[in-house]
Amino acid sequence: MKRALLTVTLCVMLSEGTLAGAESPTGTLVGRIIYAGPTAPDQVVEVTRDASFCGTTTTIRDLAVNAKTRGLHDAIVSVDNAPGPLPESSHPPLVLTNTHCAFSPRIVAGEVGQQLELRNEDPVMHNTHISMGPRTFVNVAMIPTSRPVNKPLKQPGVYRVQCDAHKFMRATVIAFTHPFFSVTDDAGMFQIAHLPPGDHVVTVWHDTVGTFQQRVTIPAHGETVITIEYPPHVDAKNK
Repeated sequence: MKRALLTVTLCVMLSEGTLAGAESPTGTLVGRIIYAGPTAPDQVVEVTRDASFCGTTTTIRDLAVNAKTRGLHDAIVSVDNAPGPLPESSHPPLVLTNTHCAFSPRIVAGEVGQQLELRNEDPVMHNTHISMGPRTFVNVAMIPTSRPVNKPLKQPGVYRVQCDAHKFMRATVIAFTHPFFSVTDDAGMFQIAHLPPGDHVVTVWHDTVGTFQQRVTIPAHGETVITIEYPPHVDAKNK
């Protein structure tokens, strides 16, 4: 993992007084991830199967950057060294859908133990093949009108998703052992709540432009607001 040089703007806003009845103080990290490097053109891929529904070609965009804000979409922001008791969390299943010959959403983040629900909304058969490194997590044929398939995320890490029937269909699932993570929206914004106060390491991951880290300080109450800029020289080989 490469520690890239970043442009960071930090603003701490403290709430007045203390929170009555709170067992332990926590803060919130809010920010935007900006991509300052060059963007490659979209890939146009020929479709060789089910072209009557999927189309004869499909467009793949590995890097989605907001034209107005330069915000980077689908980056995963996490705080890995957050000590102290974790907040109670009960999450609905993470849903990964085969729709219009693509996986939606393309990037999924959840916690270990959370259910991953696989669906197919298309009138054609897909094959959802999920692996971590050389090991297959699930490999299931998703026929039209089939029932959803549920599988718990058993270990942390990066799961690669592909459709063996339609090779251009790809997605990523990342599982954490804690709830301190967020996926940036189409404006590059994210928010992570219930963080213990103190110094923390923020990790930003993107499947195309790489991974880097930045230290931040979280107040006992209130928000830390940051803007992190990907430098143009970030090498995708370091992701």
